[in-house]
Amino acid sequence: MRWKVCRMSIHASGTLEMKSWDEQTWDGRPHQEVSGRKFTVASVTNVFRGDIEGDSTLRYLMAHADDSTCETVGLEHVVGRIGERTGSFVLRHIGSFQDGVAEDTWTVVPDSGTGELAGLRGTGGCVWAETGATFTLDYEVEALTP
Repeated sequence: MRWKVCRMSIHASGTLEMKSWDEQTWDGRPHQEVSGRKFTVASVTNVFRGDIEGDSTLRYLMAHADDSTCETVGLEHVVGRIGERTGSFVLRHIGSFQDGVAEDTWTVVPDSGTGELAGLRGTGGCVWAETGATFTLDYEVEALTP
């Protein structure tokens, strides 16, 4: 019997728990000390729960228009499992914060998957609100079929 490689598309969802957030202006001051327009960098650690289980480290670059809105870009390194597969991968974030809600769209960085997640592709996002954070990721993995 000959086996062939095919790509399977899967939908994942779950929750995120923020473990830490350290945000400073580009010149190193705590972000709360500067009001109004500012540029900041944030170092964040998260825990994924649900269809993705794992820990992550995230770095955001942020442009605050004022104290209640900002635009963000970031990279997040996730280590854990998706379904039954383990490894790591990187998510590219593009997002915004407005009216107390942060929304990010994600793309799995090409060729960033390791271990059983090598070749991972996908897109998704997350929403952070006062009630908590949820995520979705529509992804593809390779599988062997007869």
